[in-house]
Amino acid sequence: QRKFTPRPLKARGLRFARRYEMNAALSAATSRMRRHSGAMLRFGLVGIGNLVTEFAVFNILMQAGIAILAANAAGFLCANIQSYFINAQVTFRENGAPARRSIRNYGRFFLAHCLSLAISTAFIAAFADNIGPNLAKLSAVGFGFVANYSMSALFVFRGGRGDKTGSQTPL
Repeated sequence: QRKFTPRPLKARGLRFARRYEMNAALSAATSRMRRHSGAMLRFGLVGIGNLVTEFAVFNILMQAGIAILAANAAGFLCANIQSYFINAQVTFRENGAPARRSIRNYGRFFLAHCLSLAISTAFIAAFADNIGPNLAKLSAVGFGFVANYSMSALFVFRGGRGDKTGSQTPL
């Protein structure tokens, strides 16, 4: 009885090779999403608390007569500091322990999240007169979430993209 040996990919044809490459890429992307889904969920839950902090500071400062864009920046800064400490503790654990926190890491975190500040500032500048500052700021939240998680996972907490047990998973 003859043993089955698959033909090399080249011998199977270009269409098969392309389909094989697409399936491999899709499988890798699905695997990465699965590894990040728990961290993204935790990041989102932490983000809800950060959003409450940011909107509270934003509204208190606006009521006190502070310029709307300055109030936006101050709300962002308060929520950003809170976000760094909680996400290091909860979301981006390294081998079951909280991620290493340092001034340098916070600097990277702050710079990475400045994209979110730019997004919310642009939304406020563009839409606040038409729909109000809170609704304009809220409209930017989804874009900010994607930007913040991506930047945090790729540039700030590179070692700790762990699952619930805190094990490390590479991107």
